[in-house]
Amino acid sequence: MMDIVTLIASIPRIESLLNVSLPSVIAQTCLPNRIVLVTDNVPLTDQELTAVKALVAPIQVTALINQRAQGAAGSWNTGLIYIDNQFEDCYVAILDDDDCWHPNHLDQCISLSEQGRADVVLSGIAVVQEGKLVIANIPNNIVQSDFLIGNPGWQGSNTFCRLQLLRKVGGFSDGLISSNDKDLAIRILSIPEIVITYTQIVTVTWNLGMHSNSLSANGSFQKIKGCAQFLSLHGKLMSTDQLDKYFERTLSKFNITKQVILNEINANKDNKIVAGSLF
Repeated sequence: MMDIVTLIASIPRIESLLNVSLPSVIAQTCLPNRIVLVTDNVPLTDQELTAVKALVAPIQVTALINQRAQGAAGSWNTGLIYIDNQFEDCYVAILDDDDCWHPNHLDQCISLSEQGRADVVLSGIAVVQEGKLVIANIPNNIVQSDFLIGNPGWQGSNTFCRLQLLRKVGGFSDGLISSNDKDLAIRILSIPEIVITYTQIVTVTWNLGMHSNSLSANGSFQKIKGCAQFLSLHGKLMSTDQLDKYFERTLSKFNITKQVILNEINANKDNKIVAGSLF
């Protein structure tokens, strides 16, 4: 069976790690071979790391600090570099620090990996806010165009990919503030003959809005910048109709107008994000 490495990026938020994400990892019916935990701003204290290791024993934990651009993409890329140095190939299973896996998540993913032939295994993800189910997204037969405007259910915490595939696409896009899941999906789905399988059941819970942050605030500068970065990377793939729908969505969901996004793109022409340049 292919090795599985759990990759977690955190600010760090030690309470979420100890009470939400990590308990769901140790509860897996199919345990990962290793946990790689990357903190973005500061390393875990000795006391925090001791608590983490005690919680997930006997799974081995490697704690790193982000060596790339600040943010989730840089943190994940720091982890991928480490994993790449340790494993010839494996499955990388990502989990956000405030989300949780159902006990059968990794078991379902590895069981439906066609004995390692699948490049990606996608499971369903439940969106929960304040303890109530908002929607259950169960991806199936996805195509690249699905991710140009919205997202049919490929998020960080249900990302289960072969390391060799993540090498091929260059990992995540350092410095991309938001839409890292969509960016990764678009680049992976551009590869001919990619093999994706689907569990077709929900095995992940995405805890929406558990932590307040400026990124999710309507009209925030961070969200404007993230939308502009995404459009700069992938706007060329959009038809006129898709582009119109993209701007309609940013207005309705985030109260960000087309002109505001275009102004941000024009203001940062010389400071563009490079998509997937890790390897």
